[in-house]
Amino acid sequence: MTRDELASDLAYVRAMAEEGRHAPLLGGSHFLFWGVLNAATYLLHWALLEGLIPTGGGAAFAFLWAGYGMIAAIGMTTLRGRISDKPGKSSLGVRAERAIWAGVSIAIVAIALGCIARMVVENDPLAPNNIMAPVLALFGAALMATAMLARENWLNLFAMIAYAFALVVGAFANAAWAYLVAAAANFIVLAIPGFILLRRKPAAIV
Repeated sequence: MTRDELASDLAYVRAMAEEGRHAPLLGGSHFLFWGVLNAATYLLHWALLEGLIPTGGGAAFAFLWAGYGMIAAIGMTTLRGRISDKPGKSSLGVRAERAIWAGVSIAIVAIALGCIARMVVENDPLAPNNIMAPVLALFGAALMATAMLARENWLNLFAMIAYAFALVVGAFANAAWAYLVAAAANFIVLAIPGFILLRRKPAAIV
């Protein structure tokens, strides 16, 4: 740790002490980004399924998810750059948050690749529908673990909501409206906590 980083962390700890609370999590911007991106993509997917947007013989689905991947890559690169120089990133809660969500990200990629492989190998166009429910369940598990390790117990409420949505979406995964429910779920369990986390940062730290 450099002298500048140490001074920044000391200023951060002092700001928190003056406000009477422990180190807040720094993943609020990530939560908000993924919540809005996922919700918007699921909403557009639902609109395509319902014929509200021309599918172009199915090409629109490919463009939608290719665009999702590009936006996700650009967004994550930008967010990592913004957080890398933030004070407080060495706290236990922040390190646990980073590790938990890194594991969840790997799990989601594995699930998505497995479903896509089934779609190609078995010629099963409904296979990608099986991504939504386990992903929501993983969000719930990650939120619960983060709540415990970072002492942010209010996140448990959103974990329970994620589990409930996972149950509904899993039971009706092949229904078009399941994508609409998944859109609402992602906004509620990611974007809303992300906004709250951003609001909870110490006022003295920009």
